[in-house]
Amino acid sequence: MSNIKALFNPSDGQELSTQQILGLIGLAALTAAAITWVPIINWLDYPFRLLLTIVHELSHGLAAILTGGHFRNFIIAPNGSGLAYTAGGWRLIVIPAGYLGVAIFAAGLIMLGRSRRWSRIALGVIGAAMILFSLWFGLPAQASVQAVVNSVLGIAMGVIFGVIFLKIALRAGDGLIIFFLHLLAIKAGFTAFSDLFAVIGLSTRPGPVPRTDAHSMAELTHLPAVFWGLVWAAIALVLIGGAIWVTWLKGD
Repeated sequence: MSNIKALFNPSDGQELSTQQILGLIGLAALTAAAITWVPIINWLDYPFRLLLTIVHELSHGLAAILTGGHFRNFIIAPNGSGLAYTAGGWRLIVIPAGYLGVAIFAAGLIMLGRSRRWSRIALGVIGAAMILFSLWFGLPAQASVQAVVNSVLGIAMGVIFGVIFLKIALRAGDGLIIFFLHLLAIKAGFTAFSDLFAVIGLSTRPGPVPRTDAHSMAELTHLPAVFWGLVWAAIALVLIGGAIWVTWLKGD
């Protein structure tokens, strides 16, 4: 127990060794797995679900802006689903940006997570961005009760997570920074693949099914939705696997 405490609270001026960082990553992985699959604490998964839905929808919006379009707003539903309202831009980029944005988010955190300095900076930047984007793009586009409820949820969760990230970035010790950043990265990786596997499953199911980004891509390209689900899953695997390899497995 004392060794675990030492990982989270190293002595002043003491640098975390590579072995200690890997130990924190292992604890983060165990925590992420427990939150995801252990029923008694599975309720802790809900805030992460909402957070990563925000990342998904903001990725659609950012892709629209970067390709010359407009990002009107986004909403988050209580069940964890979301919707981004965009106009223009390159639809071939905007549509897959949601699922791939979560994978890029996970890969980026993995690569930054080896450095305690960049881990702290990353959490601070993410926190500030979550607050800014949630307040700017979270306002309802329609004057309906449901739209207002969904917008309030998106804004509230974005601001709450933003404040938490900023507080950790500014006040937490190096050990907690490394642990929390990798917990977020691993949960993002889990979500990227679980969502894409769900998309693939829905794409192969007969009869009426919930509409996904893969169905939108199929309408645009005339290629089956399952094809796009598989392509996006392969890209996510390359992104996250590549980040792990470059950060931890590749020789210096």
